[in-house]
Amino acid sequence: MLYLVMAIVAGLVGGLLAVGLQAGLLPHALLDAWAGGDTPGAMERIARRHGMMMVFFCALPALTGGFGNWFVPLLLRARALALPRVALAGWALVAASFVAVLAGLSPALPAQVSLLALLGWCLGMLMQGICMVATVLNMGPMGQRLRDLPLFVWAQGLAGMMAVMVMPVMAGGLTRIWLAGGDVSAHIDALLHAFSGPEIALLLLPSIGIVSQVVETFCARPLQMPRLVLGALVVMSVGGSSVWVHDLLHGGLAHLAAPSAAVQLGLIVAPVLVVLVAWAQTVRLGHMRASVPMEWAVGFVALLLAGSVMSLMPGGMADVHAATLYAAVFALFAGFYYWIGKMVGHVAPVGASRLHFALTVGGTVLSLLAFHGALGVLGAVLMGLSVLVFAGIVVQAGLRPGSTLPDNYWGPGARTAEWQVPSPAREKA
Repeated sequence: MLYLVMAIVAGLVGGLLAVGLQAGLLPHALLDAWAGGDTPGAMERIARRHGMMMVFFCALPALTGGFGNWFVPLLLRARALALPRVALAGWALVAASFVAVLAGLSPALPAQVSLLALLGWCLGMLMQGICMVATVLNMGPMGQRLRDLPLFVWAQGLAGMMAVMVMPVMAGGLTRIWLAGGDVSAHIDALLHAFSGPEIALLLLPSIGIVSQVVETFCARPLQMPRLVLGALVVMSVGGSSVWVHDLLHGGLAHLAAPSAAVQLGLIVAPVLVVLVAWAQTVRLGHMRASVPMEWAVGFVALLLAGSVMSLMPGGMADVHAATLYAAVFALFAGFYYWIGKMVGHVAPVGASRLHFALTVGGTVLSLLAFHGALGVLGAVLMGLSVLVFAGIVVQAGLRPGSTLPDNYWGPGARTAEWQVPSPAREKA
């Protein structure tokens, strides 16, 4: 729950900063005092680092530390994570890093503040990855074969394994930046740009696990082509991290670059297309029914298709990164509305949930198609309104007394183990 709360806070802060920057709503007097008189420099840093903040402190912690720590033990029928204190220490490091990154957006502070914050984030996510891999490998029932684990568990385990491979190397790159001196801020931006390849894979792996659960439930059909989907996730995890680690260690600070479009096409887009085909087969053979989580899942699929098309266009990989971040947000909300009853004992109100969905869709479309100009500002305003609606839903969920829902409140399509324990699953909170 700590990871989810931190992700909500980071998402609200990052979202309101972005909306205020794009719509020109940030109070200049306050911004000038915070920036030490260098308001343009502060606005430039916010614009450059906003995407990083949303990925590092909202999307990834919620997808892995939030939903992963909550539901992997339930799906494994385990009482707890393998290393709960390690996971808690990882959360503390990530939360402290978020505060330091916010402070580092001010030009009044040296760029080394952001460097130290990112080093702390790497260590925190590494600890979370170690905890997840240990949980997947050690906490399942005796005699259970790995290949029989739900896809959500596999996705979380592969994301954890990827974090274990990638985070130490990223921390090494940050250490080299510290030792090399020079323009630290520019070197950090170059390293973050190079990290875009594994970042996409780290976002997609747990997102695909969540959406697969939703598709299976609301189509009342087991996922089709499960072995091919699992193979695609393994390629995305192991291949993506290995290529990036090799390129970073081989090239050094002077040659930092994101992986080539051809490499990303093979290691990201091709596995995504396999997953999309499997979902399409599941929908075709099942009986899909409308629900709030399924609507968010459909939005996730639409953004994956849009990102795949963008990747084939010249210079389209930057657009793919933006589409992937928005897709991960849709997967986050699909998981939130799917599991909120299991966490707090009551589901979110349907009317407010669908208003949140409509505003987010409108804001996402306008933001992707017209980032600058009047339409881009309108998209930012819609995203800001969606953030406020979601904040209201969260407050309502937190303040309303928990009720006793059925163990399986989604019906016969929900077959995995978390639907066989009480709602809410209080021992996991």
